[in-house]
Amino acid sequence: MSPNNRIEEPRWAGTREVLVMSWPIILGSLSYTVMQFCDQWMVSKLGTNPLAAVGVAGVWSFTMSTMLLGIVGCVSTFVGQSVGRGQHRNCASYTWQGIYLSLAAGLLAVVLWPLSGPLFGLMGHGEALTELELVYFRIRLFGYVPMAWTMALASFFQAVNRPRVPMYVAMVATVLNVILNFFLIFGSVDLGIPPVAAFGRLWAVPRLELAGAAMATVLAQSLQMVLLQFVFLSRSTHAQYGTRTAWRYQHTRMRELVRTGLPNGATWFLDIVNWSIFTSVIVGRFGATPLAAHNVAISFMHICFMPAVAVNQGIAAIVGQWIGRQDIARAKARTYTALKITMAYMTIMGLIFAVFGADLIRAIFSQEPELIRLGHKLLILAALFQAFDAINIICMGALRGAGDTRYMMWLTLVMAYLLFLPLALFCAFVMNGGAFGAWIGATAYIILLSGLLFRRFHGERWREINIFASAEQAGGEAPAPGGGA
Repeated sequence: MSPNNRIEEPRWAGTREVLVMSWPIILGSLSYTVMQFCDQWMVSKLGTNPLAAVGVAGVWSFTMSTMLLGIVGCVSTFVGQSVGRGQHRNCASYTWQGIYLSLAAGLLAVVLWPLSGPLFGLMGHGEALTELELVYFRIRLFGYVPMAWTMALASFFQAVNRPRVPMYVAMVATVLNVILNFFLIFGSVDLGIPPVAAFGRLWAVPRLELAGAAMATVLAQSLQMVLLQFVFLSRSTHAQYGTRTAWRYQHTRMRELVRTGLPNGATWFLDIVNWSIFTSVIVGRFGATPLAAHNVAISFMHICFMPAVAVNQGIAAIVGQWIGRQDIARAKARTYTALKITMAYMTIMGLIFAVFGADLIRAIFSQEPELIRLGHKLLILAALFQAFDAINIICMGALRGAGDTRYMMWLTLVMAYLLFLPLALFCAFVMNGGAFGAWIGATAYIILLSGLLFRRFHGERWREINIFASAEQAGGEAPAPGGGA
């Protein structure tokens, strides 16, 4: 029987495989969302301006790192397909190349420090708000290397079917972040915690406000990196994958990783930049209250979005493994299963936020009537596109697992600058729709993009891609049984 024909298997095998891979990634990925949510929740107690500032600066902090994170994230594509081929020793080598790439994040942070002033100045948010944004953004730059390094290691563990490792590490880091947020934002003195005689200087933490929130996140990210590296080099991981001996720089594998990862990084960067422009330049022009309402709505949407992104990472590894085994039918079947699960979840959560959004905003973020009213309207609109966004997220993960990253890059570029941003500007300013009008433009973009991405994956053009072509030509890696990927 051809490996591409459907093979009989237990009815729920696909659902089980997707959920077993995805649920630890979901819990682990929530760490970043929880860190951002805790930052915004605690900072919201400082006022509307700090809440608006941490939202904008947090978005741009992540935005400027996405190019490198996207490249490093493709470690899962190479490790997943290597696992499928049975070439376990290559998994550690590709991961080390990703770690070396992550060091470039330090150089990126150095470059962005002086450029951040002009960048935030161009947004036109006013002197007081811009100053707060810069404080938060510049401290977050210190977390770039740990964040990229963590991405490489987490991608390895997910692709070798050990997603619980980054999950547990992320949970520990999240707890640390919450504790540090509490002390560094408000200060131990202002909280009424007296210093202990032997540790007076340690516990007498000053009130750092936004700076404290940024420091807490950076320290938590650094802990994630250290713990994951420890497990990566542990005796059991080394015994199976040779992680302690595969540390050498491999030019051919680095070139493959960059060749496939660069379009993926560009896709991430373009997508996040577009939403950052949407947040800062379009919505931000309407003042602090609409911007704060937008940030609150985005915070709730992350509860829908981040688990879907976790399934995106899981399906990338699963698709890679099945392609490595030359089983295209199962690669597609697992993707469609992930689509059904994610669409159902995001639709249900969107409806919950649409119905109870006003009460949730009032209870968690703010008592300001205008902020609550606008934030609730945005959540109602978001409920309309949740299922379509699920299609975008899962299809992007499946295409990345297959190595089809160039198509996503060009599609994102064309769609963003010919549809998304122009339509958002038109609805916001020409049609006088304000922030709500801008979100209407975003809704149309998300729906159309979902159709194009689904068509690409379903059409199977990615079957022609062999991400290991360079290494095979160089004689550094044996081809998979039955042909290339």
